[in-house]
Amino acid sequence: MRSSMKRKLRVGLVGLIQLNYRGNKQEVYNKSVEGLRKLSQELDFEFYWRESFVVTKNDAIQALKEMEDQKIDFLLVQSTSFSSGYLIQILAQTKAYLGLWAVPEITASGPLPLNSFCNMNLNMSIIDRFLPYLGKDAKWFYGFVEDELFKRRFEVTIRALRAIVNVKGSNYALVGGRAPGFDNLFYDPRLLMSKFGVSVDEIEFGDLKKLFFEQSESKVREIEREIREKYFIADKFAEGFIEKMARLVCAVRELAQKGNYDGLAISCWPRFRSELGMVPCGAYAFLSDEGTTTVCEGDIVSLLSMKILEYISNYPAILMDLSSFDMSDNSIFLWHCGIGSKYYSKGQPILERHFNPGPYVEGKGWLEMAPVASMKFSEMSATIARIGNNLSEYFVMTGEFINDESKPDYFGSRGWLGKLKYFGQEINALDLMNTLLVRKVEHHFPVVKGVWDNEFIEVMNWLELSPINKVPYRDYYQNYKLI
Repeated sequence: MRSSMKRKLRVGLVGLIQLNYRGNKQEVYNKSVEGLRKLSQELDFEFYWRESFVVTKNDAIQALKEMEDQKIDFLLVQSTSFSSGYLIQILAQTKAYLGLWAVPEITASGPLPLNSFCNMNLNMSIIDRFLPYLGKDAKWFYGFVEDELFKRRFEVTIRALRAIVNVKGSNYALVGGRAPGFDNLFYDPRLLMSKFGVSVDEIEFGDLKKLFFEQSESKVREIEREIREKYFIADKFAEGFIEKMARLVCAVRELAQKGNYDGLAISCWPRFRSELGMVPCGAYAFLSDEGTTTVCEGDIVSLLSMKILEYISNYPAILMDLSSFDMSDNSIFLWHCGIGSKYYSKGQPILERHFNPGPYVEGKGWLEMAPVASMKFSEMSATIARIGNNLSEYFVMTGEFINDESKPDYFGSRGWLGKLKYFGQEINALDLMNTLLVRKVEHHFPVVKGVWDNEFIEVMNWLELSPINKVPYRDYYQNYKLI
């Protein structure tokens, strides 16, 4: 399985106490450190901890400096026992994301040994009520590391923050602009930088075309061999386009390496057809499978959404259209021309001609083109999530790809998704379609294997994007601005 992770998340831990609480605070803290050390191996994050407790203001100042020196991304502040509210006022000034952690009482009677939960309550309230000028918030955690409540809640945060720190500082390439007429895919690069820390280099199609023709024959032949190993080639017509597919793979690879790009969005038509006599779908599929996330039609915000899903799941994402829905079983039909992936395909992806001919040439008619990577989705759970191109809202849903030969089927990369949930709640197909249409959601749908809605929602909450709430179907016109 490929990994597109650029770096590990850095997690720091400090323990707050008040000396007159009688519980065995050191034992609790040592147990917590050991548990997080083990989790750091399981969840693949770097872990730093302060050995001595934070008791005084000076301790808090020193602890904050230690964590800042380690450049931690997530500061976990454990109320090992009750402690002074002055301490969190210092620690909340961290540049890192913040978590507050309380542990259960360790005796069942007698003097209250720790009063940990009460201290977390105090500290959460102080951050909001007394320190609003910091613009800081925290996620709470409760339990010992081995407790299910703590472990699951913590894993969601690790995956979410891992996505954020890997997205920030990313550089994408937009090649050839948006596909003509797909103007709902526009975005504001200033907002992309200010909200996500992502920059975009805009590259002319002609620059990629130049690289296409400059590729050495030996490199192209090597990729041709890889293509034949990875795909079933449908017929002689598709076979005639393998050299061009390999040449395009080499060109995009070179472009990505030279620019150190974390992903590419390329306008796939009409110029590939009219100037290079091919469609690029198969090449995009090949590149994405090997780790160079490449999306079609110049959709930068779908690329961003896909990269977030990839960093959360550590699994390659894929971009689909939503082409139909079935109210009889509450399923939706996801389709795209031909970006079939070995990570999603039921069987080996197939290289074949594009279902839609073009361009039209006088005297020759409509020209057929190849190669697309065709596939049917294997049965699996999946998450669909995207950020709106206004970069202020998002949606997330989950479901399961189903295998039902009685349902309609079409050429390309495709599958029916059932057992639909929208923000974790069951939703029928009509309400889902109504929500997407009334709320004017863009027509591209990033998909990743597995159920990751909690993680995606947490990313969006930290980044302060608003959810696109369900709009139940009604027979009358619905103005979402008035809902």
